[in-house]
Amino acid sequence: MQNKDIVITGMSGRFPMSDTVDEFAHNLYAGRDMITDDESRWPKDLLGINSRMGKIKNFKQFDSSFFGLMENMVDEWDPHGRILLEVVYEAIVDSGVNPQDLRGSQTGVYVGLSLYGMVDGLTEQIEPDLSAANETAMFQTMANMKTLNANRISYAFDFKGPSLIVDTACSASLSAMTLAVNDLLLGHVEGAIVCGAYMMFEPFLYQCQQSLNICSPRGVSAVMDESADGFVKGETVGAVYLRRRADARRIYATVLAARMGVDGNKTVGMFFPSSEAQEALMVRTYTDAGVDPRRLTYFEAHCTGTKAGDTQEVRAIYNAYCQRPGRTDPLPLGVLKDKIGHSEGGSGI
Repeated sequence: MQNKDIVITGMSGRFPMSDTVDEFAHNLYAGRDMITDDESRWPKDLLGINSRMGKIKNFKQFDSSFFGLMENMVDEWDPHGRILLEVVYEAIVDSGVNPQDLRGSQTGVYVGLSLYGMVDGLTEQIEPDLSAANETAMFQTMANMKTLNANRISYAFDFKGPSLIVDTACSASLSAMTLAVNDLLLGHVEGAIVCGAYMMFEPFLYQCQQSLNICSPRGVSAVMDESADGFVKGETVGAVYLRRRADARRIYATVLAARMGVDGNKTVGMFFPSSEAQEALMVRTYTDAGVDPRRLTYFEAHCTGTKAGDTQEVRAIYNAYCQRPGRTDPLPLGVLKDKIGHSEGGSGI
């Protein structure tokens, strides 16, 4: 059974003010606020938006020929689509494996990506009698089909396992992780690439969410704080490479269990979180893993900086890990979002 343990064997990512995992770690250990106020996305006075946001610095360079891809199609991709290929390559190399050695393998690709409908738009005018116009329209529409964010990875690396997008809103990349772990446990794949991505280029969306206090009008990520007035957006494109322990050359961590669920019907409404449902899922998961909750030494929370969400989650954590098992020692609780913002579908990875 030990040889079938699932481990994280490689990782890579782009984060606010951080081009690598090591740089990200350095910024975290230094206590640096990676939420910046600048004009790298849109003018600072646009639409009254508070432009404080966690932004990926470098996203405009990409070597399409390195991945054997058509340059005119790559030019139409969203930036996160190009970065996903880079971080997947780096995560595999980080595991001590040559990506060429995985060609033709049953490696699965699972990409967590939260999407907003009707923000991409379509080509304004297509001239069907001009072949060049048809080709441009095809590249603009087909190249940005969100389903292809996973399929492009499988194509470029010649992976033959499952290749899919998972969109469960802010839990998307951890839902993708759960599916990958289950496929490994069932023996459906030899290894799994799990990705999470979120980048922000639509200012009107941020304007609407700030005006409704979904996002903080102050641009302050006040996670688990009384002053919280909404979350701050933060960009992330990351990847982890999962393999069975016997096949891994490097081990960062062991994945003991992965579960997911949903609240079901609630009298308080669909969008208000349920601490009871979260607590039940936590208990099922650590029971599956065979972990005594009293031995837990740190809990990385999802808390985003909203009064409703943070309160319900902390209550669930307390009930599941402290009150229920009779914990007497303090349980350290933290969240990276106070330094980088909330990267929505990419936040789990």
